Amino acid sequence: MSTRFDSRDKNTFTKDIKFTTGIEKFLFHKWVETQHDIVDWSNNGCDNNGEYIEEGVDTSGADYKITTSELKDQPLEVKWVPVHSKMTLKKLDLKAYIREGANILFIYPKEYVGDLRKPKNNYDLDNHINLIESKLKNCKWAIMSSAKVKDLYSHAEKLGWTKFFGKDAYVIKQKEFSQWFKEENWN
Repeated sequence: MSTRFDSRDKNTFTKDIKFTTGIEKFLFHKWVETQHDIVDWSNNGCDNNGEYIEEGVDTSGADYKITTSELKDQPLEVKWVPVHSKMTLKKLDLKAYIREGANILFIYPKEYVGDLRKPKNNYDLDNHINLIESKLKNCKWAIMSSAKVKDLYSHAEKLGWTKFFGKDAYVIKQKEFSQWFKEENWN
């Protein structure tokens, strides 16, 4: 089994990616609606539809590019984090974000609001988006700047990586969030 699939078969991986991409696309659009300084945005690389992309095609890097009054075509990775207590970032993903100077937009519950993770063997995206949308008032968002992404990578190198589905990763615990980004309430 390919390590790309994080211990899943290709069929499950394909369905999981489509599901997760759908959630992150929905949340990105909802977030953009609340950001008055974004003047334009575009897909970065692929079209963010969640369709399977064959191996050999570079799928690493940020999801979108945003333009504000101060920044033009700034790469932005979107991360839906369905739990409030921690965030896990894979080493190879961080390397890709660093290579392109990407920021990371995290959207996550600020406290326990029920299980917002993808239900096992249930790919009803519309139903899950409705659940998440009903909890958005209990969510926060934060942007980890590209400089902080580099700092986090160096920090993880010093402390050591943990294993996440057999891949090197770093877990940011809730008590550390303010060290890496400014938390904002969802409006």
